[in-house]
Amino acid sequence: TGHLMAAPAAAEPLPPSPPPPGRSKGPSSSSVRCVLFDLGGVVLDSPLAVVNQFEASRGLPRNRMNRAFARSRAWKEFERGKFGEAEFAKRFVAEGLLSGEIRTEDVRQLLKDMWSKAKPRESMLKAIQTLRLRGYTVGAVTNNWKEMSEALQSSGIPAKYFDLVVESAVEGVRKPDRRIFEIACQRANCRADECIFLDDIGVNLKTARRIGMTTIKVATADINGLKALGELSRLLDLDLTARQIVAKL
Repeated sequence: TGHLMAAPAAAEPLPPSPPPPGRSKGPSSSSVRCVLFDLGGVVLDSPLAVVNQFEASRGLPRNRMNRAFARSRAWKEFERGKFGEAEFAKRFVAEGLLSGEIRTEDVRQLLKDMWSKAKPRESMLKAIQTLRLRGYTVGAVTNNWKEMSEALQSSGIPAKYFDLVVESAVEGVRKPDRRIFEIACQRANCRADECIFLDDIGVNLKTARRIGMTTIKVATADINGLKALGELSRLLDLDLTARQIVAKL
């Protein structure tokens, strides 16, 4: 069984850093206390690249599979943890969104590739370490499924880099439902207006903004997340894009 690629070893420690100071500029008059990240397409490479490779190998038009997932009723239940990959593959094929162009075995292989080939973005991991050193609470809010959740835990990334991880497959609620963001705020012990949220999907960011979060969209073309980190750096008045040596957390 494949696994998410393990988190890289951290570099030599820095001396302890003070907690975040009050901000003279930022998303609101409230001081930011928490930064929340999506995983795939933000902290990890986008699964869209794997989906596009699959489409090309099966002779499907680009993004046809991704659009079919977005329309699928089974996909939404799948990401709420209602069933695993084998059952989802059967249900998805039965929905007929691709008119018999793929088999259940194809779907299962794609799902496995989507999490087994996920590579952490070094720039994001360094930024997360820096944020925690500066006293911010750092969390992940991600849509996933049972097998992906198991692979994520096996990778060591949640324990090493995040104070909290909120997963759709565990909570039974998925983005863009506001409840998943409310769960994250509760566990981070922060109000929504004290949080910044980074995601690559616009509808997820829209819900986060609606409940009071400041949001940053990570564009598909921003493959290392450096543009998004530049925006986060400006909001926090903290350089998160430099090649920094950070402490092992």
